[in-house]
Amino acid sequence: CYHCKLNMKEGDPAVYAERAGYDKLWHPGCFVCCTCGELLVDMIYFWKNGKLYCGRHYCDSERPRCAGCDELIFSNEYTLAEGQNWHLKHFCCYDCDCVLAGITYITVNDKPVCKSCYMKSHAVV
Repeated sequence: CYHCKLNMKEGDPAVYAERAGYDKLWHPGCFVCCTCGELLVDMIYFWKNGKLYCGRHYCDSERPRCAGCDELIFSNEYTLAEGQNWHLKHFCCYDCDCVLAGITYITVNDKPVCKSCYMKSHAVV
């Protein structure tokens, strides 16, 4: 078995993944995503750099995922803020929803807030 390295027993079921090459076989329970461990026997699988992936984790390896909407970001323009990737329109002020991409913001209780909302609601007078 390519995953657990144990010998395949004669007569036991085995999974063959064409994209991985003719020399690799898996026990059905070992045919899993290398990231989340999801069983891939009856699923669409992806093979990349010698590893099996479910659809979600293969796509995550190809494109960033927006922290706001949890969708893949296909645009070449996006923002990296607070250690996460965001569609430009999804990185917004927690108070007023104005877009914060490319402008100065303040973090209040781990939430991004624009300068106007900070001055109006959070700044010490």
